[in-house]
Amino acid sequence: MPEPITIAAATISGLVSLYKAYTVYKAATAKATATNTPPPAKSDAVTQGEQTALTIKAGVQQHGEPKDVRAIESFEDDPETYQEALQKVLERVATSSQPFAQQLQTLAQQANLQTGSVQGSVNVTGQGKVYGTAAGVVSPGATITGGTYTINENGEQGGGKA
Repeated sequence: MPEPITIAAATISGLVSLYKAYTVYKAATAKATATNTPPPAKSDAVTQGEQTALTIKAGVQQHGEPKDVRAIESFEDDPETYQEALQKVLERVATSSQPFAQQLQTLAQQANLQTGSVQGSVNVTGQGKVYGTAAGVVSPGATITGGTYTINENGEQGGGKA
């Protein structure tokens, strides 16, 4: 029997973000048409979101329950309000249906969503910055001020002295 596929919450979140980009684009295009103004440009995220939307809708219709389909409809009407609800629906349906989980995994790979941790070697010299969690060896003569820090996506540091 094949190994069950586990979809990371980050993968589902990334797919929902692409779906949201497409949904917002569709609304903006409809508004532009109604007001006789030029439609917004179609970004790569919107193009990926369109494919994501089609796959998610078909998969939930096939593998989910009627309330799951209603959650998609609610998301398309108001993506900001129903984004978390859609994520929960996708997590639940993917957990109960391996074929749907595989579809989501394939979709994430096609969209090149980066959801796992990255391990590797980074050399920082001078005034270089490292974002995220970093652990390693400090070369002789280097100075570390403060010890252990966590750096967020805005480049702000937290943590405390080691």
